[in-house]
Amino acid sequence: MKYWIFMSLIATLGLLPDGLRAQGGDDAWLKKAQLGAHAPKTQDWEAIRAAAKAEGKVVIYSVSSRIFRLQKEFKQKFGVDIEGHDIGSDTQLEKFRREHQAGVYNVDVLFNNEGPSLLNEFLPKKLVWNFVPDSVIPFLDKDEMAPFLVQRWSSRIIMYNGARHQKSPVNNLWDLTRKEWKGKVLVPGMDSAIMANSFQTILRYPDALAEAHKQAFGKPVTYSDKLTRLVKANPALGPADAAKEWLYRLMQNSVFLDSTDNVYNSIAGVKQENPPIGITTFSKLRDNKAGVYDAQPAYDIKPAFGVSYPTLLVIADRAPNPNAAKLLIRYMMEDGYAPWDMPGDYAARSDFVKNQVAKFKIPPFDDLKMWKVDPKHVYDTRFTFVELMQGLR
Repeated sequence: MKYWIFMSLIATLGLLPDGLRAQGGDDAWLKKAQLGAHAPKTQDWEAIRAAAKAEGKVVIYSVSSRIFRLQKEFKQKFGVDIEGHDIGSDTQLEKFRREHQAGVYNVDVLFNNEGPSLLNEFLPKKLVWNFVPDSVIPFLDKDEMAPFLVQRWSSRIIMYNGARHQKSPVNNLWDLTRKEWKGKVLVPGMDSAIMANSFQTILRYPDALAEAHKQAFGKPVTYSDKLTRLVKANPALGPADAAKEWLYRLMQNSVFLDSTDNVYNSIAGVKQENPPIGITTFSKLRDNKAGVYDAQPAYDIKPAFGVSYPTLLVIADRAPNPNAAKLLIRYMMEDGYAPWDMPGDYAARSDFVKNQVAKFKIPPFDDLKMWKVDPKHVYDTRFTFVELMQGLR
């Protein structure tokens, strides 16, 4: 199992050779699509809608199966079909890259949360193009419009069984390393880059983990012999620190499952006598059902509530239906946001977030102590992260 986890991690993070890389940026297509240097100062939505209707369809590779809920209404409203493909972020990027390299231009929109690869590989190679509908600009922060349009913020957090615990049984990340939780900390497997990105983000905060250790155990952290030997043998990993030590101890207590769904289901069943805790997505709150499932967020856990990351909308280079792509992106930021209006997923739009907080009775996104994924840091440290994980297993 551990071998499978780490080989999946290596493949997921794009560290296996795959030959020549695709390049994009055809000027004739950009001029026709009115993107990049050819994007007009003012967006003519009457013309875009007419051109989209003439194109007839839009093809989207989507990280979320909820894309299919838009098909009927989008067709009725605009006369354009949505051809949706439910594909995980890592897989869709590899599929798109190989298609583009082969001169096959099938997809118009990528709905994707693998920001590190998009920013550091696909954008420089002009394989994707950012497009921000002018109607949503007043509701977005600058980092939600560039380098990519953010549709919503998702996260990885700690959840516990609310039927068995009136409050969280853990209030510090170091609690996950205690003996009583050995074999009872559930973690999504490394077949998705999101969990790796989350761990890499936590590793950026050794000082915060050191202080949290003092709060949890009343003394400074000491480093395991395995970590000490590993960093001595491989100086590229950097010195031993509290974040690396936390990750090592967490691995000793963890059970890897193949999805956040299975982590949630294993935590949330209300009839369990001794339920586990685990790392899953905050949006799993939507699956709670009275008498069946009850998983609650550990809001007060220190030193951070969780790791947040954006889900992005981009136009694929050489998209065959660029106007329909623009129309769909605008729709998914406006009325078409409804399928993602769920507790735990925070809309990028400030007006939508305000409504979510009131409707779902969740804290405002800005009030939560979240560590945001830094896409450049994650991309730049992927090799050393894999080496660290392999060495600590």
